[in-house]
Amino acid sequence: MQVLVIGSGGREHAIVRALARDPGVSGLHAAPGNPGIANLAELHEVKPADPADVTRLAEHLNAGLVVIGPEVPLVAGVADALRAAGIAVFGPDAAAARIEGSKAFAKEVMTDAGIPTARSFTCHSEAEADVALATFGPPYVVKDDALAAGKGVVVTDDLATARKHAAACGKVVIEEYLDGPEVSLFALADGTAAISLLPAQDFKRARDGDQGPNTGGMGAYAPLPWAPPDLADTVLGTVIGPAIGELRRRGTPYHGLLYAGLALTSKGVKVVEFNARFGDPETQVVLDRLATPLAGLLQAAAAGDLAAAPALSWLPGAAGTVVLAAEGYPESPVKGDKINIDLPERARGYLLHAGTALRGGDLVTAGGRVLNAVGSGPDLAAARAAAYAVVESVEMRGGWYRHDIAERAAAGR
Repeated sequence: MQVLVIGSGGREHAIVRALARDPGVSGLHAAPGNPGIANLAELHEVKPADPADVTRLAEHLNAGLVVIGPEVPLVAGVADALRAAGIAVFGPDAAAARIEGSKAFAKEVMTDAGIPTARSFTCHSEAEADVALATFGPPYVVKDDALAAGKGVVVTDDLATARKHAAACGKVVIEEYLDGPEVSLFALADGTAAISLLPAQDFKRARDGDQGPNTGGMGAYAPLPWAPPDLADTVLGTVIGPAIGELRRRGTPYHGLLYAGLALTSKGVKVVEFNARFGDPETQVVLDRLATPLAGLLQAAAAGDLAAAPALSWLPGAAGTVVLAAEGYPESPVKGDKINIDLPERARGYLLHAGTALRGGDLVTAGGRVLNAVGSGPDLAAARAAAYAVVESVEMRGGWYRHDIAERAAAGR
């Protein structure tokens, strides 16, 4: 099978790496890809959010499956165009992708499906936002209704900061703060059935100790040794299944990856957000642990045939990833700095490219999150140590990373 992956970040590198290990994949392509992906797949130029351009490329390659990585092409209707052309695609159509594209729409789906989530108000003016902020009090949770590259959410005790973010967003969702640890659960969906992947935890705040602004994610690990053993089954029954059923009832069956961001509160599991694609950087650790060939699973989801898919198998042990960021990230990342990598031959990990480019033969920074260091081991402490050994092999002016990814979980806290 010829497979085309759309996207250029660390998530797409992780997807391509998993597909490259699948004996069922005879040809692997990526568009536009990045220098790391180029070592595993043939790269092509494309406008990722242009339905016609992506469809043209998929037809040219005779792709048997297109995997859409980022959310912007999904919301733009790229999956719709591919399906209309008779091309199998892993990713929801634009109407279903609104579950990520609009926080207000996601809340409507959850309300109608009876999915547990935070109480909220959708606000269209500063006056409405002020009422909502006063209703819930601190910590204030303010979410841009539209896509914001993982940086549209502000959680703060400072009312002025909350009001400023609400005013900048236009349409905004303001909700009650949910206590308890947050968990990410991915589920493959085929319009009717769903299969859960391994729960993971990511780290959104920029700095150690969960300080600083929200980012697209500074690291992740899986599995979660502290989580309830029946967590995935619980979420499938109370969150994923009802969401897929509600979208099907609305005439927009969901084919692709449904990401549930969850809070394990004192009152049970509640949904923080939905995303319409693989999460980044959680994908990097979840796919590292997946032993089942990936392409067949994605093909079954695209074809509406997950019920016939084999039970998933997972590698033993754990995986962790640490994001190496550029100077100035997330506010104003510096681009164009040279990257030197000296990864030891015996390293128990590897690097995934997230924001890199080639310039005159040199590897340089080209985004805020530059590289993902992935490590694995028999337990989380070993995986964490391996990931940090990998990230320390990179020399990059102004580069920085969090030092406490998975620290508490590895220590049994």
